Amino acid sequence: MFRSIPFFVFISGLLLIIGCEKDVEIPQTDPAVQLETDIKLIKDYLVANGLSAQETASGLHYIVEEKGSGDFIELNAETNLLLKGYFLDGEVFDQTDDCFPVTMVMSNVIEGFQEGIQKFNVGGKGTILIPSGLAFGQNGNGTIPVNSVLIFDVEIIDQKVFDKNKILTYLEENNLTADTTLSGIYYIIDTPGEGRNPTSSSTVTVSYRGFFANGRVFDERGFQTFSLGSVIQGWKEAIPLLKPGGSGTFFIPSNLGYGPTGTSGIPGNAMLIFEVKLEDFN
Repeated sequence: MFRSIPFFVFISGLLLIIGCEKDVEIPQTDPAVQLETDIKLIKDYLVANGLSAQETASGLHYIVEEKGSGDFIELNAETNLLLKGYFLDGEVFDQTDDCFPVTMVMSNVIEGFQEGIQKFNVGGKGTILIPSGLAFGQNGNGTIPVNSVLIFDVEIIDQKVFDKNKILTYLEENNLTADTTLSGIYYIIDTPGEGRNPTSSSTVTVSYRGFFANGRVFDERGFQTFSLGSVIQGWKEAIPLLKPGGSGTFFIPSNLGYGPTGTSGIPGNAMLIFEVKLEDFN
């Protein structure tokens, strides 16, 4: 798997679009009146769903399921999240895949999300209920109507812990036993092969299949030849564990794969699984 050229756009659908101009003039509502309306709607939602939330001076409501014991969320730092965004009627407008946390910079998101996420530390999770004035307000955005209260279920991810847990869960569910390297790669050697092991700079010929923890295959090839100097760090460490004719399965944490940016066909923060046969090397 070859390295991709990094790019730094941390945008997740509707959440991070700050606003857009409208060709149609929208009647304006007094912000104080709208906030009062939104707070009533939020409180009615909480009562109807048997929920208890804390309220801030801005009108934001939040529910802390777990505070988290990791770092405080810095506005200008990259933060990894799993989230689901929905309206008061339950309609979902944005959701991450459970296998692939999204990386965001909090200073790029709507005001209410910035305020709400700071009620948690890394490892925390809960719900943020955002009045429309702290979201997209009287302009709306795309499929988000004007004056919409937004609700987000959020989980702030420690990516290394997340990847390790994803690997361990996969191993347990598939009744597999694996060894691990110091860097966090888990591996199963099915056939060790014969002869010498390649080095991290060898030119190798391999056949492989790459897939995610959910079973979706993203790449499958036979008899590919390339230098290990040109591939992801996880392969530089994993392939030298085999000898010619050897085969195995490697579980590569996202930081040793394509990191938060991902690459074509591979989302950011993806833990990768490879079944590999080392045909030969020089």
